[in-house]
Amino acid sequence: MSHPIHPMVVHFPIALLFTSVFFDLLGIIKKDKNFDQTGSWLLVLGLLGGVVAAIFGAWSEDVVKEAGIPESAIDLHETLAYVTIATFGVLLLFQWWTRKRWSERDRVIYLCGAALGLLLLSMTGFYGGNLVYEYGAAVKLPASSMTTAPATNTSPP
Repeated sequence: MSHPIHPMVVHFPIALLFTSVFFDLLGIIKKDKNFDQTGSWLLVLGLLGGVVAAIFGAWSEDVVKEAGIPESAIDLHETLAYVTIATFGVLLLFQWWTRKRWSERDRVIYLCGAALGLLLLSMTGFYGGNLVYEYGAAVKLPASSMTTAPATNTSPP
């Protein structure tokens, strides 16, 4: 896939997952079920968005490799993304499993898992940013995909 859709959609799950944990914290502090429910729905939407972003990331991997980006940098970002999605998936399952008996112990376990998830999400974003800003992923196209030479006159008429 030559069009960089992955960078267009990846910001949604990042924002949704961070906001999900924020609402979970508000639910604990305020003891309000509305915040808990909002956090749960944001978690679901963030996970769905993460899966979509991962699919588009996998589809664009070959183009990024052709642009000369080191495979080790791509693999690190990709592995962190999959572990992050799995972590938030486990958190969602944990929420659903404990929803009728949400004890203080369960909240502590959940918040520790959420902190780990946010750390992994931050690391995934950091290394994704490295792919773009350090290596030029989705900025430098491979020579084989360039069909026309760039214009030599770049000044306005």
